[in-house]
Amino acid sequence: MRTPFRVYGHIAAPLPDTLAEALTTCLCAYTVSRQADGSLDFVYEGQWRDAEADLDAIRTVLGPAGRGVVDVIDHDEWRMTRYFLEHGTLRAVPIHLDHALDTAYRSEVGGPYA
Repeated sequence: MRTPFRVYGHIAAPLPDTLAEALTTCLCAYTVSRQADGSLDFVYEGQWRDAEADLDAIRTVLGPAGRGVVDVIDHDEWRMTRYFLEHGTLRAVPIHLDHALDTAYRSEVGGPYA
């Protein structure tokens, strides 16, 4: 059975322990893992959830210095949105699912997190 909704996120290092703990609490519905470099990865796979509300909570906790990338994939609606967290704001970029790997690679190679 296909998972209808997925969220894959990465919050860039360095994250102080207190901030990582606050984000982990904020992301209680997600599987969260802290990386050796101090960054934070999180994943959700399941039924639809309000990922934009989750992203707004992350943005609030992170503040203006935080940055990251979050992919939200809705298989039922056949759409993907890549969110960039930077300077306390969220920027959404729609990505056509039929070309998601090509688009994702291009945005990572030439993007702000390369």
